[in-house]
Amino acid sequence: MAALSACTQTSHPSKPSALGKPISSAGMEALIDQPGPIELKTVVGADWIADLSGLLNLNDPKAVQAGFKDHEEPIKVYTHVVRHPTQGFFLVDTGVSKRLVEDPASVGIGWVLRKFAKIQRMQVRQDTLSVIKSEGVPLKGVFMTHLHLDHISGMPDVPKDVPIYTGPGEPEYSSFVHMAVQGTEDSLLEGRPALREFQFTKDPDGKFEGVIDVFGDGSLFAIQTPGHTPGHVSYLARTPTGPVLLTGDTAHTRWGWENDVEPGTYTDNRDSERKSLLALKALSERHPKMVVKLGHQPLG
Repeated sequence: MAALSACTQTSHPSKPSALGKPISSAGMEALIDQPGPIELKTVVGADWIADLSGLLNLNDPKAVQAGFKDHEEPIKVYTHVVRHPTQGFFLVDTGVSKRLVEDPASVGIGWVLRKFAKIQRMQVRQDTLSVIKSEGVPLKGVFMTHLHLDHISGMPDVPKDVPIYTGPGEPEYSSFVHMAVQGTEDSLLEGRPALREFQFTKDPDGKFEGVIDVFGDGSLFAIQTPGHTPGHVSYLARTPTGPVLLTGDTAHTRWGWENDVEPGTYTDNRDSERKSLLALKALSERHPKMVVKLGHQPLG
């Protein structure tokens, strides 16, 4: 237990977030097909590769029947630009910083993690600094799906005073793997305010673990989707052209989403991950005009 307690994802402080208020999934679904005020743009920060066995459960009967073998699978690293008419400009996940790719040691990435994560294979397409500058207004906050390296890889470009929001228990998530990553996460978060953990309550309708109305006006929702990590969060935005769902790493790949097969070895709890995946898939099927954006591959 003493060893595990030292293996949290980060030792950076966290505190409850005052932003957002709980809402039932039925309350959310009553609103989401109505056009909304959020402008959302997805930016490909980098092209990358990852082992298919991490991205997809290759032991699932559907994957076995499809004949999948482990290999390096092309993926993308995203950030999503969220613009609210009165609340301002936010990011969902951080994209990629050129500094992290070109000089990983300078941002605290040790050689073991550099080798394991294949940082040298990242091909930057649009770095986070250019994304932030192109908006022409201050970044008000970053909504994290979770704190894995490929989702905080744009953090060196995020101003130090910008608040970072996560799911409950995400910073404190313990694993032996974190012995190799905690130092990097601490370095990327150093000098920043305490992480702000969303305060979910149990969804009375039972469709999800919990849902939060982020701005309190029914425009953006945080959906508790544990499994990939205990504090994983997906997001749903009401845009002028309809609802947009950001699954995060509840679904890495197009094939996994289309065939209801959850991610593989990169996942903390596969049963919870599968439950979250199927809940998001059912949500999208109840709202067929919904645009779905996956964690690391385009859908169509």
